[in-house]
Parts: sequence; C-alpha cells; structure tokens
Amino acid sequence: MSTRAKFLVVSIAALTVLSVVVGVLAVVPAGALGSARGAATGGASLTGVSSAALARQTDLLDSILSETSAAGVPMSAVSLPNLLGQEHMDGNVVSPLTTVAPAPMGIGTIGVMNTSGHPTAYTIETSSWEGSITLNSVNSFWLDNDGALSTTGTDNTFGVQLNTVTTNTTVGDTSNNSFWTQNVMYYNLVPGAVTFLDNIWNFSSPAEALTSGTIYAGNGTPVYPVFYYAYGPTVSVTLPATVHLYINSSTTNLVSTGFGYTTIKFGYEIANAATGRGEASGVYDTVLFNSTVAIGKVPASPFLVSGSQLTPTGFLLYDAEIMIGGPGGGTTTSIYGISGSESLDYLDASGRYVAPPSAWNVGTDTGETSEGISEWYTTAGTVQLGAGPSIPAPLWGATPGGNIGKATFSGPLSPSNAFVFFTPGTSFNAETAAWAPTQTASSVDYALPPGTYTVSALLSDHTPIQKTVTVGDGGTANLDLVLSANDREGVYTPLDAWDNAQLAAISSSGTGSASNPYVLDNNPAPGGVESVFSMENDYLYPVFPGLFLAGTTAHVDANNMPTFAVTFPADHDAFLTAYDLPFTNNLQFETFDTSNFSLWGTHGITGWFFFDDYGPTGFLPLANVVIWGGTNDLVGDNTFVSQGSSLLLAGLNPDAPTGNVVWGNTFVNSTAISPTMYPGDGAANGPPIGIFAFESGDLIYNNYVATSITAYSPPANFFYGTFQPNTEIWNLSMVEPASYSTTFNGYTLGGTIVRSAFQGGNYWADYVVGSGLPYDEYGYISSGGDYFPLPITAYSVTFVLVNDATEHLGGPGFDGLGGPLVWSVTVNGVTQTTASAAVTFYEVPGTYTYSVTVVSSYETISPSSGTVTVTNQPVLVPLEAR
Repeated sequence: MSTRAKFLVVSIAALTVLSVVVGVLAVVPAGALGSARGAATGGASLTGVSSAALARQTDLLDSILSETSAAGVPMSAVSLPNLLGQEHMDGNVVSPLTTVAPAPMGIGTIGVMNTSGHPTAYTIETSSWEGSITLNSVNSFWLDNDGALSTTGTDNTFGVQLNTVTTNTTVGDTSNNSFWTQNVMYYNLVPGAVTFLDNIWNFSSPAEALTSGTIYAGNGTPVYPVFYYAYGPTVSVTLPATVHLYINSSTTNLVSTGFGYTTIKFGYEIANAATGRGEASGVYDTVLFNSTVAIGKVPASPFLVSGSQLTPTGFLLYDAEIMIGGPGGGTTTSIYGISGSESLDYLDASGRYVAPPSAWNVGTDTGETSEGISEWYTTAGTVQLGAGPSIPAPLWGATPGGNIGKATFSGPLSPSNAFVFFTPGTSFNAETAAWAPTQTASSVDYALPPGTYTVSALLSDHTPIQKTVTVGDGGTANLDLVLSANDREGVYTPLDAWDNAQLAAISSSGTGSASNPYVLDNNPAPGGVESVFSMENDYLYPVFPGLFLAGTTAHVDANNMPTFAVTFPADHDAFLTAYDLPFTNNLQFETFDTSNFSLWGTHGITGWFFFDDYGPTGFLPLANVVIWGGTNDLVGDNTFVSQGSSLLLAGLNPDAPTGNVVWGNTFVNSTAISPTMYPGDGAANGPPIGIFAFESGDLIYNNYVATSITAYSPPANFFYGTFQPNTEIWNLSMVEPASYSTTFNGYTLGGTIVRSAFQGGNYWADYVVGSGLPYDEYGYISSGGDYFPLPITAYSVTFVLVNDATEHLGGPGFDGLGGPLVWSVTVNGVTQTTASAAVTFYEVPGTYTYSVTVVSSYETISPSSGTVTVTNQPVLVPLEAR
C-alpha cells in the first residue's frame, strides 16, 4: 500500500459565494419552548419495528453479550453491529437507519442515488475499501466510557471504524455467505498512540452466528458462536496525522491442503499530515475462511454495497462506512473539539481508489456512536470535521442539491457553560435537535452545511434563547447567545462546570471559599428537565449527566438537589417494554478530578443502566453518583434507591490523594427493578450494589447499607484493570461515643444513623453479629473491611496512673525534674496521647494488646505492654509511673 498525497492534506478552496443571512431572535421562558419539552431521541428510530423482529434482535443481543462475557472478551474487542436497529426498504430501495444523534458520524454509502428527489439503487462490488481520517487536533471526553480499554493497557477515548460487508464468501463448500468486516483504530487518551483492532461478524442469516470452524487461520481469536477479533499494533502518532484504514478481499490457494480460501486482510498506513511523510504501515491481520473447495474453484468474494437489498440478517445493510464512535461495546463519546477530515474510497475496475457515487454523513450498521461533530464538504469524496452539532444528513449524490458548501455560525456565549442545540428547520424539535459542544470559551464557532437551523441556548436559572437563521454557502450567522439570569426558570438543564470560573453561573450564592462555598442551584423547574437531555444512543448509553464538575477546586455545596428525572421518547417504548425497562430515568451526578465538593441531603438518588452497558464490574463508571479522582469530597446525608449501581469512588492514578468522606447515607434497593437493569436482579450481572470503592484513603462510615450487595471493592485499578489493593477505610479509627462529632467541608458529622450508643463503622443489613470481623461483605471487600459495624455494643477501657499522678503530671507535688509527664497508649492500632492521669478507649468485647510509651519526661510507666479482655463491663487498667 502506498501513501497517496491526495489523502494526506485536504485544503478548502476559498469560498467566494456570498449569502444572505436571515435571523429571528426569540427570548422565551423555559416552559414556552414548545417542542423542546417534547420527546427526545437518539440514534435510530425504533418506530414501526415489528414485535417479532424486535424479539429476534433482542434475543440476539442477549446471546452475544452472554457469550462474550463468559469467554472473558474485553469490551474494547467487541465493536457491536447495530443489533437494535431496523433498516427497511422504502419501495425498492433501502433507506438509512440513523437519522438523529447520537450517531456513527463520518461517511456512509448505502447504494442509493437521489439527485432528483426520487431515490434509485445502485451496486458497488470491489476488492478493497480505504477509509482515511486526518486529525489536526481533537478533544474528546465522556466519563461513562473511560476505562473501556483497560484490559489492553492502552488509554483510549474513541474509535474510528472502516466497516464493509462481503458477499459470496466461501465457508466449507458453500459460497453464498456474507460477513461484516471492521478495521478499527482507537485513539489513545494519552496523546501519542493509536491501537488497531479488527472484527468479523456473520451477516449470512438472521441468527448471525459464527459457526465453529468458520475461521481457518488468522492472527486473532474466534469467539464461537459470536464473532472473530484481533488486536493489531499500538503505534505512536503525532498530530496532525493521517491514518488510512484498508480492508482487502482476495483468495489464497494452499497446495498443502488442496483448497482455496477467501482471504480478508486488515491494514493501515500512518502519515504526517503536515509533510505527507509516511511514518508506519502494515497488514496486521490476514484471515482465511475455512474451505473445502478446491484450488481454482473458489469464487471472488467482493465487498458489496447494494441499495436494492438487505443483508441476509433481514435488517442490516450492504454498506460501507468510516465513522467515529465510542471505544467498543456500543458506547458513545462526546467530542468537544476536532479539526480534520475524512474520506471513503473503493478500488474501481481501473485500479484507482474513487469515492462512492453517493454518501451520508453517518454510518448505518455500526452500534457505537458519537456526538459533537459537525461535517460539511465542498468537494465530493471528502468531508471536513469540526466541533458542532451532529446532524445526520445526506451528502453528495444523496439529495437534490447535495448539501454542499460551508456555513458558519458564531458569536458570544454567556454563561460559557450554557448548552447549545441545533435543529434543522424553522422550529426547535427535541426529536431532531443535536447538541453543539461548549466547554469554557466565551464564544461559539460552528461550521455546517448551508441551510436553515433553529438554535437554542439553555442553562438552568437563565432564560433560554432561540434563534432561527438561514445561511447560504460561504455565509456567516451571528449567534448572540447571551442568556439573562432568571431564578424563576429553575433547574431545567444539567449543571456543568469545567473550571472554577463557571461555578457562579450555576450557583445561587457563594464565592467558593471554605467559609463561603458556592451553593449550586437546586430549585426544580416547573416542567422538570428539558426532554432533549434524555438523549441516549441505541444501546441506551446516556449522553448527559445531571450534575457534572471537572477539575474544580473551589468549595462547592450541592444541597438537596433535584434528581434530574427524564422521560424517554415514545419511539423507544417498544424496545423498553421488550426489556421490561421504565420509560423514565434519572441522570447521573458526576465529578471528575474535583476537590472540596459536597453532595448533601439529596434524597431519592436513583437511575438504571441497561444490562449490556458494562457498569463498574466491567470497568465503566456507570453509577448514580461517580466521584472520579476526587480529593476532599463529601457524600453525606443522602438517600440512594439502588436500581443496580449507586455510588462509585474511583480514579486513574492509584497514588493520587483521595481523603473523601462518605457519611450518613442510606442505600436501599428500589422496588422497581428488572433483570435487564445493570447489574440486574439476579439475572444478567447480579443484584443491586450500594457502594463501589476502587481506591484507597476514603473514609466510609455511619452509612445505612441495605442493598442486596452492600459494597464491592475488588483489588483492581478501575481504569486499567491491573492489581491495586484498594485499602479504603470503612470505620473510624476507634469507637467513639454517639455524641462525638467532627467537621468536614463545613458540615458537622455527628450521631449515628441507627440507634447506637457508639459510633464506629456502618450499618450493614446482612451482617450477622458474631460472624467475625472485619465485615467484608463476605469477600466482596477484598482489603480490610468494617471493624465496628453498627449498632455497637462497647465498653470503656481506661488506662490510669494509680500512684501519685499529680507529682508526675505537674500538680502541687511536681518537682520539675524532666518536665511534666506526657504519655500515650496504643490499643488495636490506635494511639491516644495525654498529659492527664487517664486515657479511655471504647472497645467491643474481645481481647486486645496494648502498649504504653512515655512521650515526654524522665519517667517510665509499667507495665509498658500487655493484653486486656473486654467482656460485658467497663475495664480499668492500672499503670504506675516511676
């Protein structure tokens, strides 16, 4: 494979066509957004899916997930087809499945031309496809998929896939099979590397089963009866870079066996996008399909694009696509900044790589998705990539006019953490609205195909703005998105802050100091959270958390927060019903590398995750509250109603300081649980879990934990999956009276969550008194555990100097020789130091060793060590100072 300069650097000719810009600005109350409060959706529309088709596809998904999980296949290896989609024929031609975001954004061709308003089908048969992406810069973030590639040792955030479908593939003595072939590049979280992966899925029948023995040879692993995968190399890259992905089909004849074999090769080429210089290339996997057909008798197995037929699956297409999406497992990813381009080409009969006659800006067979990428083109064959709304649309050859050209939408944005959405057309519609990324900039600048769009800017306790603009090729629309504060609007959007400066816009008071913390807005909007924030992809990965803070260090109090309930769109009803899932859900609370954050007094924290979504036991941070990489954060006095996954404490760096406190919370099972919620109700992945703890140094005490599994703290780093002891602290260092209190982040932590004369650890509903200590949830807490489960029956153990203590402690008889006596006692690993005549511990019944040390004085104390047995009464241990 040779590097071809036309794919390395794509330049945009200066546009000379001026346009007329028509704008209508509207400032409206949140409750008057009309369809903005209607149904929102993401990915494919499931309207019209027959119950039989849905049952077949859900059974297929269940089988695939069960088999891959049982085989220990890492999530990153499974680049899922769109198993929950429902392509259909529109007359005698196919139509694209994905019509709204999140979507597999990129370039897709489905074999349909439409330049006159009447679609017609065509066919491409080729032995080779090339998908190319040039990345000048990229900024992606979506906390819920961090760690997706933990088992590979790489730190990836999104994937780029070249996907094609074979036809006439020979397996055994039959040459009428079709397979979905995927060449995937994962972009690594730590800049400087990409990792390659391939997948092969059987599209030869509705069952999609990869029959045992299908693969004769390859560098990867067949996982029968599901799919085949192989990891390729991890290669260093420096942006700007261009990566070419290739999939080639040929025939291999082996004299040693006497058979011919359909052969698929997966290759790549990396070039410096600025210089065009090739930096790395190779074929990392060559797959031979098993065959019993003699040499010379095996027919060619081209890749097929056909607009007049479905694949034998009955619902997926013969298409080709290059797309950007989440890092495997049907995940999504959010793009906050990107500059680059993509192209998709096939090898024609003359031996040249050429673009397909028509294309959309999305793939269709792919399960992974993305949001926050805008696309436009000025030359057929190449699309430009920028940060903006992901609006699925036809490109060249796919619609009259072709959506060619570039329109710019820019202007001030205030507050900078407001949310921006675009809807094609003259009115805002939550069903077709696409999120346009904002982060910390005080202005926006998006590029889209020319057309008419309705733009909406929203932020809680601010009056939203809508603006409808029509922009022609080369034109610019001025988006003046400066929102006015209005606390009567209430919390109708999520609350996001990417730095300390953004906290004021989502707070009702405070300056961020320890004595005057920011207090986040908590007044629910009359109509609740805008429905557009219920957006999720076809595998029900949510796009938006309800509360999200990243990198903030100011003191922030989130008191008595709303629970960010959302309702899913009506076109998901059949799918949700099939899986016995509710039509509503609650968005997550998430913090990322924050410090001094307190979530306090919020009741009814809940929310479910789809069982295939690889929650904490599969190393994705899917929980109702996620404290990721937190330091000095407090989760206190809240009520969690677990539908599978309540609280997660985790981070990337095992040596990072934590010091978070989890105090006074109640964790109980929800009464609304189905087996298809994560982790499920004893079906898919186990019963609901209260606390996931994947770090060390957090203090977790005085909580009421009555979930089916109370706590889970395995010896693993959450991100990498590597060994990590996770020595969390599950009780106070010593038993304290119920009256004991301390202060943390300005909150007083005192008393006990159940009736008890003493404080210590947590109340665990499944703890049996006398079953041994520490309590470790019968092995689920791998390191340490709770030594003082509530309620506590304890007795005082007092160590007292019984001789003339006043002489030694500075009283009337003190002779001044050597100074006053300061001494310490250590019991059960806890030390108290005093200058008084006595020191008291509270201990549960048992036998303990103690040691006594003179800290300051010429004195000695005897005995200096010993044991003390506590039964059912106070204990006095006499000591003598000399």
